Amino acid sequence: MKKVLPIVLLLISVNSFAQNDPQKMIDEFFNLYKSKGVDTSLDYLFGTNKWMDNSKDQIEGVKFKLNGTLKMLGEYYGYNLITKKSVGDHYWLYTFMVRYDRQPLRFSILFYKPNDQWRMMNFSYDDKLDDELEEAAKAYRLKQNLEY
Repeated sequence: MKKVLPIVLLLISVNSFAQNDPQKMIDEFFNLYKSKGVDTSLDYLFGTNKWMDNSKDQIEGVKFKLNGTLKMLGEYYGYNLITKKSVGDHYWLYTFMVRYDRQPLRFSILFYKPNDQWRMMNFSYDDKLDDELEEAAKAYRLKQNLEY
């Protein structure tokens, strides 16, 4: 028994440390999203921030709306990173395309590290990727070749 306790404590501390990195938190979020669904994955993500305890109604609202949206999209196929932006070493925004049979969704997850622990600051989703892609392809956004 004495040998088991240090091993268990070591595994717990390694797991806690491993989750204190935005990429590892994202990996865990999408693993839960695929295997357990929206509610469990969002509970995990919002659970990384103690300040979210006062926002239970808003969190339940996000889960309810996202579950409703997903009923219309068909099968889930995976996700791809669109972009990762930062302000220094303590504020990171990750944006993903989440692939479904009917159309993709965009998930944006904002992380903040005020001291030594990362936490999720904001989660949002939308289905406006097509609008932005079309806007980016408009002629006035294209580089003009000024050589004649």
